[in-house]
Amino acid sequence: MKRTHTRFTHRLSKLVVTPIRLSLLLAVMLAAPAHSETVGNPAADSDAIKYEAIELVNRLYRLERELLYPVHTQVSVFLSVADNSRVQPHSVSIAIDGGKVTDHLYTQKEIDALNTGGIQRLYTGNIPLGNHKLRVSFRQSRKDGSVQADTVDYKFNKDETAENIEIIVDNRKPPIAIKSRN
Repeated sequence: MKRTHTRFTHRLSKLVVTPIRLSLLLAVMLAAPAHSETVGNPAADSDAIKYEAIELVNRLYRLERELLYPVHTQVSVFLSVADNSRVQPHSVSIAIDGGKVTDHLYTQKEIDALNTGGIQRLYTGNIPLGNHKLRVSFRQSRKDGSVQADTVDYKFNKDETAENIEIIVDNRKPPIAIKSRN
């Protein structure tokens, strides 16, 4: 009895998240043009249905993102490595207005990607309009095996547009630069 109850509550907890996705899927399906029955090639019909399903999923994803992260409250934080800098990131911690929003510990694959020009999205979330403070705590491994820690504060004003903030790390001075990418 206990096992059945646990399985039921686990399925029920999945259903709690499902109503918003289900309602979005139904809205997209109702907005899509009606499918007409053709007596053509079954393979072509199958491909057309697959294509429409993919389009519906993409529209559903975009709609879900717009509902979860409306532009007027959206903030995204990215991290990149400065040109000609061979940084060995260890970890990064991001706080907005004193509340920690993300921590990340780097793998060797991620370090290699960043050092070859990659940009990492660290955080996307919602904040109210107005003045805010971003605190970045960045740790990098040094050649002698020690870890260097740097912390930088960045003040910004959130307006009606999406806020995109880039953290640029460097193994030279200053080790961290932050700028808005709007």
